[in-house]
Amino acid sequence: MAKLGPAEQGERTLTADRAPALVQVRIDGPVLLLMGPIGLFFARFCRYLRGCGIPVTKVAFPLHEFGFPREVKVPFSGDMEAWRLFLRQLLLDRGIRHIFMYGDFIIPHRIAIEEAQGLGIEAWVFELGYIRPNYVSLERDRVNARSNLNKPVEFYQALPAVNRLPGGCLDPGWRWRKIWKAPTFIQHAFTDYPIIEGEHKLQPSPRFLWCQLRGSWRFWLYRWQERNLKRRLLEHLSFFLVVLQVSSDSQIQLGSPYRGMHEFIEDVIRSFAIHAHASDHLAFKHHPRDRGYNHYGRLIQLLALRYGVADRIHYFHDGALSRFLRTCRGVVTVNSTVGLQALYHAVPTKVMGNTFYNLPGLTDQKPLDQFWQEPTTSDRPLFYRFYAHLVTTTQVNGNFDGDFPFRLTFPIGPEARRLAPAPRLPDAPRSPAAGGWAVPWRVLRRACWGVSYFLVYAVQLLTLALGRRRLAANLLVVTAQVGLRALGVSVVVDDSQPAEPGGRPVVHLWNHESPVDVLVVQGVLRLPSITTASLHLSRIMPWFSASAANAGHGLMDHRNGQSRTSALYRASATLAARSQVMLAPNGSLVTPISQRVSASALLLARKHGALIVPWTFSYYGLSTSADALYRPLRLLISRLKAPLATIHCRRGRAEDLGLPEQGCDRDTFARAVQAYYARTTAGSSAVVTPPESS
Repeated sequence: MAKLGPAEQGERTLTADRAPALVQVRIDGPVLLLMGPIGLFFARFCRYLRGCGIPVTKVAFPLHEFGFPREVKVPFSGDMEAWRLFLRQLLLDRGIRHIFMYGDFIIPHRIAIEEAQGLGIEAWVFELGYIRPNYVSLERDRVNARSNLNKPVEFYQALPAVNRLPGGCLDPGWRWRKIWKAPTFIQHAFTDYPIIEGEHKLQPSPRFLWCQLRGSWRFWLYRWQERNLKRRLLEHLSFFLVVLQVSSDSQIQLGSPYRGMHEFIEDVIRSFAIHAHASDHLAFKHHPRDRGYNHYGRLIQLLALRYGVADRIHYFHDGALSRFLRTCRGVVTVNSTVGLQALYHAVPTKVMGNTFYNLPGLTDQKPLDQFWQEPTTSDRPLFYRFYAHLVTTTQVNGNFDGDFPFRLTFPIGPEARRLAPAPRLPDAPRSPAAGGWAVPWRVLRRACWGVSYFLVYAVQLLTLALGRRRLAANLLVVTAQVGLRALGVSVVVDDSQPAEPGGRPVVHLWNHESPVDVLVVQGVLRLPSITTASLHLSRIMPWFSASAANAGHGLMDHRNGQSRTSALYRASATLAARSQVMLAPNGSLVTPISQRVSASALLLARKHGALIVPWTFSYYGLSTSADALYRPLRLLISRLKAPLATIHCRRGRAEDLGLPEQGCDRDTFARAVQAYYARTTAGSSAVVTPPESS
């Protein structure tokens, strides 16, 4: 037998255990590369193509990607309006035959797909594998919610019978290239170049760097904290598994009725509490890529307490998913690809969003309320047909950071070869053994945060005096965040993405019931507001009026008619300048919204053509005595040893108020606002005191 050379040995090692190439894209001419996954994958793809003599062009956006030689890069730093013309000219000038990109959701990629379709050019989209591990998705023009797999069930029923599911290599090899993700991510975080509406990991903000670090140490922390809970789930409990997703994932925004995970979590817990058998439990699993960004423990506790199922709701983060799938009674998801893994293990699966595998015979089509009682598994012959079609038409057995079969997946056509080169929730209280030190430690910790509160505010005043207005506004945000810690208040903010059309101003409303609200609006929601906070905060924070005005807030004395009028004019100016402002319709803490609703929001909406979006603040474990409402120092001292309190901020939709489209008078507006808050606050404020975790 002839001895293999080093190159042949490498190729044999790479492919010996790998399934035959199923998805293939024959390269017939010049290739254009747009944005790839964070890391070196597209640079490796470029090197393979150029080694085969294929002319490659890489569009170099300001969001830098490492590993490309200078001669293949074509820089573009213009806005998205100029991108379409630039791209069209580039495609024609270079004779591009194939375009490759990662994801179909960012703006330049959506435009590229449209242009490619108009010019008859192939546009191919990479995405994380629909099945895991060690698979990559590759589809023509679209992926995920818009996948080409979206076909009626009759299509899959008509496919030939399948007796054996296709397999592949599950070992990605040594993924040392992942180290290049760090410099790429850092450069993207400090580059202001919008390529998508909202935040995304391809367009991260600097705070994402902290989230990445936090996710790393949380992995080990949760692994230790949750070991007993996971053992109990696997060995003792009858449970349903709820799979959470990244709230900013395009799958949620484009393929579901939800604006984020908060709405989904509440829907599931409400249904489970009412309709599930009393012996069943519900376990929420956090998304591993979202570990450093969000934590839903407090929200899940609040909802479990509200619906009376606190002892049957659990929340954990990491673990071998297949073990939980084989043990649970059923899986509930919005549209995660975990649903495919559940179907693979013959687990009854309920999908709450839109996805290509939500088909009769595969997933349970009954309403969620009935799913808890009679979860139905998939039709196995149909699943075999579906799964085989999915793998053979959309999946590549490889890894972005590890081994990838470039040669098998992208064979070079003959014409191209002739081209010129060119148990307890994580938030549960600590063990009783440590209980004796809990209160002293709490007092010490909050006292330190209280001192820090005044120190940060002093630095803020200094920067304001020096004319560093933007820095001073950011420091006021930090002051508010530190103040919440000093008060022992945790804030859970609805992660729902805005449902209102872009381009229109928004007047935000909320039910103002606590003096802590000003810190929530300033430090967490970060919305400009009209507030009466100067009436009490100025007692301990000198020159607070100047600081608040610099940050975009308007100050008002609700007892003075002239002050209220002036505040309305300032709110109008703020709305015109910043396109959003937050108001409390009741105007002050002493008057509940059930007794008074100001027409200010209605007047502002009329003048600026703005939408009115209501927020509901629910208060847990936060009772404020009447004599402390306007005495912030007394409030601060009273909270030193108090248990952790929580404020749950839920964002509604503009249509939730039920205002007539043709407009309404003040009385109609007031009744609509009062009716809305009567519905959303009933039984949700100050009824439970969640256990403290920090």
